[in-house]
Amino acid sequence: MRLEQWKAAVRASGIAELIAFVDGLADDAEAVANGCSMTWSNGMVEGFVNKVKWIKRSSYGQVGFPLLQRRVRLASGCSGTVKQRSETTLFPEVCISSLS
Repeated sequence: MRLEQWKAAVRASGIAELIAFVDGLADDAEAVANGCSMTWSNGMVEGFVNKVKWIKRSSYGQVGFPLLQRRVRLASGCSGTVKQRSETTLFPEVCISSLS
């Protein structure tokens, strides 16, 4: 396995920072192996969460939650019809085109 060869080369290099990184990989060996071998990932979700956090930070001190809610929906690419959902949800309106 190429990962094992790379880890051995890093340990032989003597670079403390890289060795610490390899030791961290060993702590999460199962997750690293799954990340290298699985065909799916949650990258799209993580990217959207990152975008929402950026919008939230850039909106600090502005009008309030309704503006944040609108900016998040616009950033999600919701160009379809908006359907009303339960009042108890964080984003009570959901883009119908995102459900199909």
